[in-house]
Amino acid sequence: MPVTQYVGNIKDTVKSAWEGMSVTLSYMFRRPMTVQYAGPEAAKGLSAPLVQHTLPSRYRGFLEVDMSTCTACQACERACPINVIAIEIEKDPANPKNRVMTRFDIDEAKCMFCGLCVEPCPTGAIQHTREFEGSQRTLHNMVLRFVDPAKPAAPYKPPKGATAYPRVMLGEVTRALVKKWDSMPPPFPIAGAAQLPAKKKDTASSAAAALELAKKAIGADKAKLAVVLEEAQAGTDCGACTYPTCREYSEAIASGKEERLNLCEPGGAESTRATEIIMASWKSGKVVAPTGDGAQPAAPPADAANATPARAAGASAPATPDGAKTG
Repeated sequence: MPVTQYVGNIKDTVKSAWEGMSVTLSYMFRRPMTVQYAGPEAAKGLSAPLVQHTLPSRYRGFLEVDMSTCTACQACERACPINVIAIEIEKDPANPKNRVMTRFDIDEAKCMFCGLCVEPCPTGAIQHTREFEGSQRTLHNMVLRFVDPAKPAAPYKPPKGATAYPRVMLGEVTRALVKKWDSMPPPFPIAGAAQLPAKKKDTASSAAAALELAKKAIGADKAKLAVVLEEAQAGTDCGACTYPTCREYSEAIASGKEERLNLCEPGGAESTRATEIIMASWKSGKVVAPTGDGAQPAAPPADAANATPARAAGASAPATPDGAKTG
């Protein structure tokens, strides 16, 4: 390598390093501008606002759910790519026709703040807040529970044609749920989890309710059939079935335009089985009972089922151990 080229490389290196460091060195002669950080506790005694209030409005902090406007459609749970959100929906013990949410947990420690759960929410119940302070001794304290298992939350019924929905001040719910950094971890298993009933699908009670609806469908016209079918759906009007409301989905089934009976995702297997029983009963003109292989005609009464079948003419009676014939 020529000497001139070698020296030139050194000059270029020194020049590029100087240009990069000149920006940093210029701050050595400027007056420092330091923003005093104040946490939630320290900010109470200061006139300055919380740091969260200075962040951009589209900042993706901890997730928050306003249960007063949650429709229990589970669209956020399905959209989450890493299963951060856990929702459980059960039948209301006071009114089995209605459903209530017994669990709505978000693992903030696992969340990757992608925002995919916020987009499909029909009412904007789930949003990213400006809250970010989550220093904890244990990660279990970062699982925020928006529903008390002892006080289930009823799904919100959005008004027809509404485009805006009431909401609590963003961040208030999450700020109240985030525990102090030195809080004791929850017991193992998490308190309240033992009281939650196991999520059952298509239980005996749900099958009995489906048979009651099937009785209403026998001999009904298509308009009344749609009303009965609507009772079998979740009633959240979430749009997961590709229809705007549960009523429109039920009308499509009753009219024969929709042959898929399993589109109600919030209702799950219970709604699917109930819809199948109702349609089978309506078509056959008699109540059909659910079985493992599908809907079949209802079983005869217990006394008839236990009765001894008549022996065919000419058939010999079974022999007793003594060799004598009975009958």
